[in-house]
Amino acid sequence: MPRPTIIALSTLWLLSLGTAYFIGTRSQSEATDAAEHTESKAASEAAHNPDRLIPAALTPSDSLVGVNLSALLDGERIAIEDALAEIPLLDSTSTRELLASAFMLPSSQPDRGRIIRALLENLAKTDPEGALELASSVESMREKERARIAVLQEWGQSDPSAALAWANQNLRDEPPRTRRAQISSIYRGYAVNNPQAAFNQALAIENDSRMRDQALNAIISTQVNSGNLQSAKQAIDAVDDDGLKTQLRAELVEEWASFDPEAAGRYVEALGDQASTRVKTELLGEWAESDPAAAAAWLGQLADDDPAIARASSAIIREWTRYDLNSSAEWLNSLPASPELDRAIISYTFRAAEEDPAAAMTWAESIENDRRRTWMMERVAATWKTKDAGAFTQYLDNSELTEAQRKKLEEAQNRGGRRW
Repeated sequence: MPRPTIIALSTLWLLSLGTAYFIGTRSQSEATDAAEHTESKAASEAAHNPDRLIPAALTPSDSLVGVNLSALLDGERIAIEDALAEIPLLDSTSTRELLASAFMLPSSQPDRGRIIRALLENLAKTDPEGALELASSVESMREKERARIAVLQEWGQSDPSAALAWANQNLRDEPPRTRRAQISSIYRGYAVNNPQAAFNQALAIENDSRMRDQALNAIISTQVNSGNLQSAKQAIDAVDDDGLKTQLRAELVEEWASFDPEAAGRYVEALGDQASTRVKTELLGEWAESDPAAAAAWLGQLADDDPAIARASSAIIREWTRYDLNSSAEWLNSLPASPELDRAIISYTFRAAEEDPAAAMTWAESIENDRRRTWMMERVAATWKTKDAGAFTQYLDNSELTEAQRKKLEEAQNRGGRRW
């Protein structure tokens, strides 16, 4: 082949290689730029919407959001807590769709009401009136009220003015108890973000002192459980009405004692003469549920003539006898005798009758009130003769009862109930 031809072909081949390289490099660069642009756009969207949990191209039904709840509604065995945890992530459309499925669950489904209530509460974030309308279609009266309260509390948190305006217009014909409960739930939600404004507005309620008191109690309860104790105490201290102040302090102490009774006890001690019998009783009643012995020790610091001793001792005994009959009996024996202790003695006797009817009868005989003493002795007798007829007969033979009294005990029957 002539040399010029070889040179020409070589040149052409080199040009082809260069062109191919250029085209390949350009395509790769464009692909990289496109990918970087996509990533940059996604990053920008994420920066402007950090709470977005699913891609823009996906809807909740296309993603994993709600998958556990959907499976549960379809009859699969899913942990209820896992299903409920997804509900706050749902948009209003998905919430409505799942609500339709939840309403179709049989009434025998144990968690039906809880699921519907949680979905309605989530819908209330965007459409509270729509959520209330759906709540009205709940068949069970109890679940219906629970659902409405959950919706109104959510509405009270997001827009209390609108929620209260709706309540004033639409709850006029509701029974007083129902109306108060639902309006109080609005104030409970209101107190989450602005407790002082909620307190002031509730305090200004006129012509319905029960509504006012219930709303204020709901606000105090919300503050205590959210750790806002100091502002709750300050708000209560500023109340002029002494009776209302006592009531609110009792609510504060009861809620506080449910998780930190010792601190609540120190608060009551610091009140000094302002600590009413009601406040002390609420403290000790709640404290007794977690540590009756500690509650009894605190009560032991009070003066012998303090009315709280008689009132609170019954609550302490009622809880203490569930765990330790002997220690609770020793403590009850250490209290100064008085007719006001009858209720505490009755509480103890009820518990003791099942385990030690002979000791229970001794306690029943110590009740001061004649009618209560006779009634309680008959209750113990009915249990005792069933458990150990011989021992019961021996007690009757050795007692100083009249023939009429003995006959009453022999014929006594347990009729149930614990009223006196």
